Amino acid sequence: MQPEHHSLSRREVLWKMGAFAGAASFGGRSVPPSTPALHAQSIGVRELGAQGDGKADDTPAFEKAIEAACSAGLAVFVPRGIYRLTRTLVVENISLSGPLPGVWCADTDVLPILLPEQRDQPCLHLKAGGGVQALAIRYDWQSEPSSGPPAILVSGVGAYLSHVKILYPWDGVMADGVSNIGRFNMENVFIVAPRNIGVRVTGTWDAPTIRNVEVWNLGPVPRPLEKGVGFDLGKNDLIRLSDCFVFAMNIGYLLRDEIPGATIKGGTWGMLTGCSTDFCSIGIDVRGEHTLSVAGGSFWNHHQSLRVNGKNARVRVAGAEMKSNAAPCIEVMQSEHVVVSGCSILRPMREFAFPAVYLKGGLTTMTGCHIHSVTEGLRVESGVRSALVSDNTIETPAGKAVVNESGDNVSVQVDRNLCMKVD
Repeated sequence: MQPEHHSLSRREVLWKMGAFAGAASFGGRSVPPSTPALHAQSIGVRELGAQGDGKADDTPAFEKAIEAACSAGLAVFVPRGIYRLTRTLVVENISLSGPLPGVWCADTDVLPILLPEQRDQPCLHLKAGGGVQALAIRYDWQSEPSSGPPAILVSGVGAYLSHVKILYPWDGVMADGVSNIGRFNMENVFIVAPRNIGVRVTGTWDAPTIRNVEVWNLGPVPRPLEKGVGFDLGKNDLIRLSDCFVFAMNIGYLLRDEIPGATIKGGTWGMLTGCSTDFCSIGIDVRGEHTLSVAGGSFWNHHQSLRVNGKNARVRVAGAEMKSNAAPCIEVMQSEHVVVSGCSILRPMREFAFPAVYLKGGLTTMTGCHIHSVTEGLRVESGVRSALVSDNTIETPAGKAVVNESGDNVSVQVDRNLCMKVD
């Protein structure tokens, strides 16, 4: 049997190491036993009976490979092919890997494909120290589903995902909502047309990292914008999202204190750096007691690009572009404070009459921004606790630059803005 790429059989590994030991012995030096060096190798699923033809049930071969890898302290190697699975594979303290180095898997089909048939349990369950690299998971539904499992369930600390593609799941990658999944690390992942949630992260104590993860809702089945969340964030300590992108979901980034079905409750403390949305209904939706820093990024949405509704919410946005069609770009209902600086805030569609910035409550500071709206630029309602809006440029071709309904509230100051009428 020819060994797969990057996956040597035990016989070949032992032979090569024995040959090396024999050669070294001619030099007159003693050589330690070669067996411990096997830890650097992997166990191939094909060697244990997997067919990879998309027809045979390869679950037993994967389970044998995982058991053997756990016992020997090795990794599991999955060569290219299509592997039909009928039970959840539990990955703990080992890695399940396709050909390495992995590739960015957005627009090509070059990865080994796991084809789960079970519809009541996840394809993979990552426990503590479990890793998945350079694999694809694809769901083939017989009809449009109304519910389903996550492709990958995470329930342990230190789980790791890299160069993974998930196609047409109900949910993509989900924390179990019960366990601590601190130090969760996820990068270079492409999720295509999830029916419900792209990525859900909650229960992280602490410092999870999510980088270059894309949730792309454009698959063989048209998905309405009334449903779906790209990133669903609950209780997280110093979560760091960077260079992530959500396309055509109802909400791009949702922060909420309570997630249905999750026993862990609480807010997110974290940041979005260079993250973006396009063609979503809402870009960033902050509900409850969260501390969020947003640096850079582009948020083009049908409705709000940023919506804040939490009396203890603390949100800071700098250097982002926010563009909305049929709603305010920024809408603050409640907050402890919202700080917006150096942003482009654009509401260009004449068919809808909304201000670009709508302050209904809470405390907001806005400075150094460019605001463009075909109707009103800024509207401040009487329920606002405090607002300082100054040193911005406000372009309004047809409407008023500022509508201040706060009355004689001395805690609301709107001044030193450059207001312009433009064609």
